[in-house]
Amino acid sequence: MTATKIHTVNSNSTSINGTHYLGYVNITYDELVRTLGQPKEGSADGKTTCEWHVEFEDGSVATVYDWKVGYTPKNLHDWHVGGRSGVALNHLEEVLEKQIIRSKY
Repeated sequence: MTATKIHTVNSNSTSINGTHYLGYVNITYDELVRTLGQPKEGSADGKTTCEWHVEFEDGSVATVYDWKVGYTPKNLHDWHVGGRSGVALNHLEEVLEKQIIRSKY
């Protein structure tokens, strides 16, 4: 089995169209920054304060974001995770070395 490799993080060329909430990961902001780098600014409507758009070498895309918190959580927090399929979640679990709790919906 080959190790999952990140192709880009927060690239303007990475499309997150079609991604949606798939679960959450319990992790700190500092752990995310150490692994994924600095986040993008949040959404203009204020529903997120920061987010990461992660594209893997196989083309799958995952998103990590705070959702309707109103501030950027720094301590251990349940960060929302999105994607188009479970493949991106599997990759993200490997990269973050954390279990992603899948949504029941």
